Amino acid sequence: MQQVAYAQDKCIDSSLLVASLITLFEYRHLSIHQLLTGTGIFEQDIRTLNHKINPIQLSQLIDNALDLWPGDDLAFLLGQQWLPSQSGNLTNGLLCSSNLNQLLSFWQQYHWQTQPWLQGFRWQTTKQQHLILQLDIGASRQQQFFIELSLSSLVSTYKRLSGQPWQGHFSLPFSQPKHIDQYHKYLGEKLSFAQPICVVSYDLSVDNQPFNMADQQGFKLAELKAEQQQKQAQYSCGLPGMISHLLTREQSKSYTLPDIAAKLALSPATLKRRLKPFNISFQQLQDQANLHNAIYLLAISGESNLEVAQQLKFADSNNFRRSFKRWTGQLPSQFRYWLSQT
Repeated sequence: MQQVAYAQDKCIDSSLLVASLITLFEYRHLSIHQLLTGTGIFEQDIRTLNHKINPIQLSQLIDNALDLWPGDDLAFLLGQQWLPSQSGNLTNGLLCSSNLNQLLSFWQQYHWQTQPWLQGFRWQTTKQQHLILQLDIGASRQQQFFIELSLSSLVSTYKRLSGQPWQGHFSLPFSQPKHIDQYHKYLGEKLSFAQPICVVSYDLSVDNQPFNMADQQGFKLAELKAEQQQKQAQYSCGLPGMISHLLTREQSKSYTLPDIAAKLALSPATLKRRLKPFNISFQQLQDQANLHNAIYLLAISGESNLEVAQQLKFADSNNFRRSFKRWTGQLPSQFRYWLSQT
């Protein structure tokens, strides 16, 4: 197993998002000194080849940026620059993708090289494709920022490569903002707020519509390079993301904190201590994994509450229903209806 990145590990390439953020602040004549205050990042470091920062530094930087930025469009503006300036060595693969399905598959497999803050899971229902986005390196305070950034990136990339407006629906896990104009401008009109999870949904027909710049030879070369660089990379996942992966990979097993600690070659006490700087607990990650697995079983497999409860090791279906309501604010039956409407 490649090394898992802890909160203090320098695992995020500062020449991508961080450099774009500084450039945007310079363009608006905003203080770079205030932006970098308390982060341990220095402007001259950004110009250094292969300079990296850790998740704690990134979290403080985003907090500073949101406090200083005169508006509510910072994440959306940065998202517009993702393909040309923030995709790093993945740019050629994204540009050469044949369609949305290939692009998202490529991003899912190699995104940690450029966007390590989120991880994606895709499911297919009868008529739609769904992409669920969850945090990888904690950053729960900045969840809304990173979701806005990634969705803005997706929409602008799709428009550029397909020549078509975005055709999907976004379910967002936070309250509707007072000023919704930015969402309509950058993401479109098909939005739902205060939802249990972040889901991108679109018709299956969209998945395979050809992109204008498709180049399979170029894509294969880019994929080979991305694969080689991933093998050489020191890190492949953040600690919260790795725990989420382990908890969701085998739905039939009910892993405890000591089980996960053993898989990571840590003591339970050390695992708790390693999670603390990410501002997330093992119980929160376990709840998220149970929710993810429950949603899959409800939406994809079409199983009953009792069957889901049994697979996820709940005492009975009533216990599962109460837990699901605590996680999402909805009963499983309400969730099924919500998913059918997206």
